Amino acid sequence: MLSKVQEIEEEMKQSKAYLAFLENRLKEIQQNCHHHFEGNSYYEKCIKCHKIEVLYY
Repeated sequence: MLSKVQEIEEEMKQSKAYLAFLENRLKEIQQNCHHHFEGNSYYEKCIKCHKIEVLYY
């Protein structure tokens, strides 16, 4: 039973690390994008990289 718990914890740790990698990669892509925003009076979304800019709070 304990080894199954350790196995799950290790898988969660690896998944979190991969998710952090993907989030950083997405941030890099969005920072280097030549945005083309479309949206409404509340927010705009880039049609290329899907970055969202909030216009109204």
